[in-house]
Amino acid sequence: MKPSTKQPVNVFVQKVRTVNTTVHKEKSDCSIQEDQGHTPSLPPSEPTIERPSTSTATVAFVTVVYGDNEAVPRRELWHELSLLASSIVDDPWLVLGDFNGVVDMSEVCGHSGDIRWAMEDFCACILDAGLISLPMQGCSFTWHNCSEGHRSLWKRFDCMLIKDLWLMNWPNAYCLSLTPTTSDHSPLVLGGYSDAPQAGLFRFDNFLARSPKFIPVVQNVWRHHIVGTSMYAVTQKLKALKTVFRAQRKKKGDLALNVKLAAEFLTIAQTILHMNIHNSLLLCLESCCRLIFLKAAKLEQCMLQQRAKMQWLRGGDQCTRAFFWKIAKRRATKRIFQINIAVGDTCTDQQDIINEFVGFFQQLLGGERRSRVMDLRYLHPWASHIITDMEARALTAPVTRAEIKQAFFDIEEDRAPGPDGYSAGFLKRHGLS
Repeated sequence: MKPSTKQPVNVFVQKVRTVNTTVHKEKSDCSIQEDQGHTPSLPPSEPTIERPSTSTATVAFVTVVYGDNEAVPRRELWHELSLLASSIVDDPWLVLGDFNGVVDMSEVCGHSGDIRWAMEDFCACILDAGLISLPMQGCSFTWHNCSEGHRSLWKRFDCMLIKDLWLMNWPNAYCLSLTPTTSDHSPLVLGGYSDAPQAGLFRFDNFLARSPKFIPVVQNVWRHHIVGTSMYAVTQKLKALKTVFRAQRKKKGDLALNVKLAAEFLTIAQTILHMNIHNSLLLCLESCCRLIFLKAAKLEQCMLQQRAKMQWLRGGDQCTRAFFWKIAKRRATKRIFQINIAVGDTCTDQQDIINEFVGFFQQLLGGERRSRVMDLRYLHPWASHIITDMEARALTAPVTRAEIKQAFFDIEEDRAPGPDGYSAGFLKRHGLS
């Protein structure tokens, strides 16, 4: 939203700061509340932030900006944002509006003047303020000069920038660029705050492998014939086992509570036994209670060891704020919000995108595929090294079962699981039995 009359950037930013914007996060809902009360103007060189006092909500700050059309006056806005960033350190922060600048030439379509210095200033401001671009879907360019032919120029002037804490609180946030209709700018919509339930990550519990039912259950699933490549068949069987293991884990209940109850029963049995130490029935009862307690304690110990290992992997490497910033930035840039499907339509629904990817790889890896003989001689000009016949025989030598077994047994059971959630303990008990 632009001011009706042209005025210095710092004055406009002061007016924006009179709006105290707070985002409350309660049960994954995001609502913006604005207080239109008047606050005194502040010197442009000393921006400050007033944090609302609340104990039940996550406070976030939203700054709306408008950059000057010229690059030199626009530097005042970059200076203001850098100063604001020093005041907003431990809170989520969103900066949105018409920046009148781009960070890369990929955000420009058409003939434009030399904007290298302006891009460098904008990029330096983003880096200094610790901001990252919020993933955008919809229109690629948000501004058009409403000209035709060779004078037509498109740019991405409007965008949303966030701090890493914003994605940590709302990881599904994204920016939607709509069609401009009669304006030369595209309106932006902040989305990604739905309450759609998401399935939790699967993690195989090693103590399930101690059950006598473990091998029969796995063998029952493994007998099913799945048409497709070997890799596809294995992944489908492992996926089917996840439902079984989740049900078994649920039947086990609270392992800590099981140990507590088993200890209480053992104490009662031993107390009764001491009243009549020659009673064979009480001796048998005490022995059974002891075995149940030892089994429950062993399962809890196995679970705690695996959980402690995972907690250490998450927090034991002394991860710094820069590390989590890199993770948030990578997640923001690698997420897929829309794809073009085979029929030519654009798909934006997350579940439809997932189904499209799954269907593509099912068609690629599943089903009967015709084997093709590929002539690799056309790759020779680009190969830096062509292996000898001896090297080829060594690489294509069959891998023995003993080598596979040795490789698996060299992995500790409590090591971090793979992307599918299965640990080395599962592979040792099932894959090599």
